[in-house]
Amino acid sequence: MGWLDRPERQMKGFRDALGYCHLKDLGFNGFPYTWCNRRPGAQNTWIRLDRGVATIDWILRFPATQIHHLEAFHSDHKPLLLCSDFEFKRFYRKGRPFRFKAMWLKDNTCEEVIKKSWGDRMVSFEVWGFNRKILGCQEDLLEWNKKFFGHFRNTLARKLRELNHAEEAGCYVTDPGRIDKLRDEIQKLKIREASMWKQRSRNS
Repeated sequence: MGWLDRPERQMKGFRDALGYCHLKDLGFNGFPYTWCNRRPGAQNTWIRLDRGVATIDWILRFPATQIHHLEAFHSDHKPLLLCSDFEFKRFYRKGRPFRFKAMWLKDNTCEEVIKKSWGDRMVSFEVWGFNRKILGCQEDLLEWNKKFFGHFRNTLARKLRELNHAEEAGCYVTDPGRIDKLRDEIQKLKIREASMWKQRSRNS
């Protein structure tokens, strides 16, 4: 047998190992493939390379548990999630003290918000007047973050969905330029996100 037969022999060995251990494929929810070589045109390849397996006893004990194929950006493998249901948590929690976020400085409009907020309030040489300016500036920044800057998380989620749909619709073949543009936009948003999490880790 030549080297071309090696993948077939490896797959047979893998299937034999699953049979010997009495492991069954758990199936999946989502896009049918888990790995992509991300090459444009006719060289593009999708394969269901990753999967979850379990014994019959385990499957009967956890009948509602399923494998979900999730979206991926940095990896060419789609991550697998084994769970019975998804739980979503809010990104912000109420009642937290004000903290100036370093990532705000990456947006040119942040300085404009501060200048306008500080200049719109009356000048006072009393301590209470200075504090009022600070509190007012905090309120304006929080409002700006909520209405404008804070939308980057929604934008990031939307761009990731667009990339996922574009990949699964075959744009590596039909429109690779769209893939490249989306990945560039997502990378910039992720840099902003990383700055936010870095600051939060120092404050925790």
